[in-house]
Amino acid sequence: MSLHELSVRCAAYLARELEADRIQENRMAFGLELFLGELIKLILVIMISLLLGILPEVLTVTLAAGFLRLASGGEHCTAYYRCLIGGITCFLVLGGIAHFLYPLLDRLSLLLAVGTGSLISAVLLYMYAPGDTANKPINSDEEKARFKRWSLTIAGLYFVLMITMTTMLPTKILVLPILIGMLEQTFTVTPWGYRFIHRVDRFLGGEP
Repeated sequence: MSLHELSVRCAAYLARELEADRIQENRMAFGLELFLGELIKLILVIMISLLLGILPEVLTVTLAAGFLRLASGGEHCTAYYRCLIGGITCFLVLGGIAHFLYPLLDRLSLLLAVGTGSLISAVLLYMYAPGDTANKPINSDEEKARFKRWSLTIAGLYFVLMITMTTMLPTKILVLPILIGMLEQTFTVTPWGYRFIHRVDRFLGGEP
């Protein structure tokens, strides 16, 4: 049984128990599939990044992007295994970049990166979030406005958190991964992000 089939069956059971309508059942199925998929991805990311010695950076990128994705949505591959392969590869590469860039940045450079990156993220989220898909359509302007507010709020909280963390040496190393995770997720809701993920999907065996 695939992850999608398992999620659909569980959602159907919950919908019957809760007397939910078809729209709510579809949302529950999508949410459950997303949760289980992200859980599996997180476990694999932890195992591989631990072996590579970049666990803090990779885990932080993954969590920062994942939390923002709950509000902002965004495109993903058409099959779970393609999402899994693409997501793990992406987060390992980005975590590795954060790991090797951190020693090269002083506090001023880090603050400049945080300010610039947060501004870019806020502008793009305001323009394009939330990003819907066939599995998770945005059904009303009110719903779209709500998810947009949540997306911008999370980005704002990330900005405050990153600025605060630059003043504390033990947590300073995680500032760049948070910024990279935020920017990665923001990219997925833009038209360029959709096109890029479609190319990745086709490269991994998806239909043209």
